[in-house]
Amino acid sequence: MNPRLIDLRSDTATRPTLEMREVMSRAEVGDDSSGEDPTVNRLLEKSAKIFGKEAAIFVPSGTQANQITINVYTQPGEEVIADSGCHPYRSELGAAALISSIQFSFVSADRGVYDRKEAESVIRPLSERSPRSAIIWVENTHNAGGGQVFPLDKLEELRALSNEQNIPLHIDGARIFNAIVASGIQPEVWGQHCDSLSFCLSKGLGCPVGSILMGTREFINQARKRRKILGGSWRQAGILAAAGLHALEHHVERLEEDHQNAQLFAEKTSGIPGIRHLYETTPTNIVYMDTTESGKTAQEISEMTKKKGVALSVLGKMTLRAVTHIDINREDIDRGAKALAEAVA
Repeated sequence: MNPRLIDLRSDTATRPTLEMREVMSRAEVGDDSSGEDPTVNRLLEKSAKIFGKEAAIFVPSGTQANQITINVYTQPGEEVIADSGCHPYRSELGAAALISSIQFSFVSADRGVYDRKEAESVIRPLSERSPRSAIIWVENTHNAGGGQVFPLDKLEELRALSNEQNIPLHIDGARIFNAIVASGIQPEVWGQHCDSLSFCLSKGLGCPVGSILMGTREFINQARKRRKILGGSWRQAGILAAAGLHALEHHVERLEEDHQNAQLFAEKTSGIPGIRHLYETTPTNIVYMDTTESGKTAQEISEMTKKKGVALSVLGKMTLRAVTHIDINREDIDRGAKALAEAVA
């Protein structure tokens, strides 16, 4: 019998635990499209309370949360201030242009981190010739930045700027709980420094599907309309919401294990000839690697590791990514590093 696949492609590869499945099977349900699913409502109330927001909405994916946010805040032709590695620009098939007809204005950033000065430099003056700067976008943690946590002092600067310029600040917090665990900064603190915030249930928290988007009641009222337009309204979604409630109660603190495993993977692979890490540090659960010096493409190496029972993500001709999660243990890290070394040799 072949050993199970060690799936390091993404933390979206997580499978519900037996305990989570049991909770899901007992979930009380209703029609969430009408706001009548009691389990969904409990999840929304709990999420909003954790981050100090007025209201929340349950959506199928982080991508939909992002596109709803952009559509609520913008008019066609306006701009989103962000770094060029942000998820809605890099990984959502141009949806912001297709759905909302907006463009991005990029700041200079280091691993997705930028400061007030950078944001100020791209804010458009009010003019009949210039598109309006409509959102300041922050991704925390930053996927393309190798799981970088956005520093609170820089977020405070951006928040002050957004208030002064009357530009809403949104945190794409798909992995915000990784940032919370890594930094020790509590959820309500992150919530204080933005107008709206989203987080993903189906990544490190280990749920099968779903994301939460939070903000003011008016923002969420508008978000509900966009969710309907995008085909994201639920019916008896309490089964899925029950998984979210279980995860918020039982799967947050354990994220530290994922961070430790990612750091261990980085250490074990740092000496492999032909493999160069793109970033010197591993703040949370993501490791990026360059394969150029090996003489093999990322795809070639990935195919070889998969034959050895280890799946790595290919994110460029010479770029591999490994992401740790609830289904990965220390033994898996050892096997993963060994498979990579053998594939490169």
